[in-house]
Amino acid sequence: MYNDLLLNRIVPSVDNAEEEVQDLITEIEELDSLLSPEAQELIRDLRPYIVTDDVYEDIDEKASLGDRLADKMATFAGSWKFILSFSLIMVVWIIANWSLGSGAFDPFPFILLNLTLSTVAALQAPVILMTQNRQSSKDRAVAQNDYQVNLKNEVEIADLHRKIDTLTDALSMQTRLVNALVEARRKELNATVRMIEHARNGDGNANSHSA
Repeated sequence: MYNDLLLNRIVPSVDNAEEEVQDLITEIEELDSLLSPEAQELIRDLRPYIVTDDVYEDIDEKASLGDRLADKMATFAGSWKFILSFSLIMVVWIIANWSLGSGAFDPFPFILLNLTLSTVAALQAPVILMTQNRQSSKDRAVAQNDYQVNLKNEVEIADLHRKIDTLTDALSMQTRLVNALVEARRKELNATVRMIEHARNGDGNANSHSA
């Protein structure tokens, strides 16, 4: 079974495996009982497929250049490297313009620096929102994948319970049959013993009469 699952991961058996898995899961969700014959047929159809998936890898593969750039910018903007480097640039900017005096390209109150800070803040907000939206999409995809995994585990456990119940019933029937055979054999042996004792008693009485 596990070899089949591994082979199914390496070389999918069909081109639209994901659609078939989703259709099977949808049909299982609509069932009233996981122990019905219809459920067992769907479970047998679902069993060869792997529903566990690396959601982050799939989303990253489909990500556009802008999405990847937004992730990198958000990662850099939320690090100490950005804070320290940006603080260093501000300090150098202020010291340089203060020391240049009247020849400064951005004299006090550093209007160009304030404009730069406002521009960076304005650009950071949509970048962070894009990254948060992508993370929300990843979280939803992970939740959906976890749901499918849990559902498959549930139907597999229900199938195992059904098999265990079947084996238990068969074992109980065999136990009752063995007990009946043992009881019949015991009665047969008791009857044989009684017949032997009766025969011995008859022979003893015949010998006493002849004597």
